[in-house]
Amino acid sequence: MTAETATRRRGAALEDAILGAAWIELQNSGYASFTYEAVARRAETSRPVLYRRWPTKLELALAAIRNHISLNPVHVPDLGNVRNELCLLLRSFADRSPPRLTRLIFDMGEDMAERETSFIDLRENPLAEVLKRAVERGEIDAAKLTPRVIRLPTGLVLHEIIITQQRISDDAIAEVVDNIFLPLVRVTV
Repeated sequence: MTAETATRRRGAALEDAILGAAWIELQNSGYASFTYEAVARRAETSRPVLYRRWPTKLELALAAIRNHISLNPVHVPDLGNVRNELCLLLRSFADRSPPRLTRLIFDMGEDMAERETSFIDLRENPLAEVLKRAVERGEIDAAKLTPRVIRLPTGLVLHEIIITQQRISDDAIAEVVDNIFLPLVRVTV
């Protein structure tokens, strides 16, 4: 038995190495220059191993993004009020979505449209827990929480990052929460 076979990765260890390598390649090169060759080289495996698991470049990229999201969850503790929790959540979300990475949205758009998938399917939803607590505290009207309204705060933050290509300010996050989202969902008497 050679040293190579003794250290050969399989299963979860191999998949973790591949997805980590794919994420690094997406960060460094973007989707347009994202290749099986580069990922295989970085993960120290072969292209056929990648093709067996992810038959298309898009599937590999999406798996890498999902993996990155799951390894870097956004957790918002109970701060006692929805406003502070939303501001913390949106700050964490924005810090995890720097302008250079938002380029992936555009680069992957055509392939995703052809496959009829979207980034909505990729995101974790830490907002659900924040909104659940707010409903339980009587701060938010659950009947007003349609899927589109729920996507609004993170969508607006992402829009700001994409349009300005800058880090979103805490003041802009507070404006999204105080002037746009909360007025839509607050309990009215």
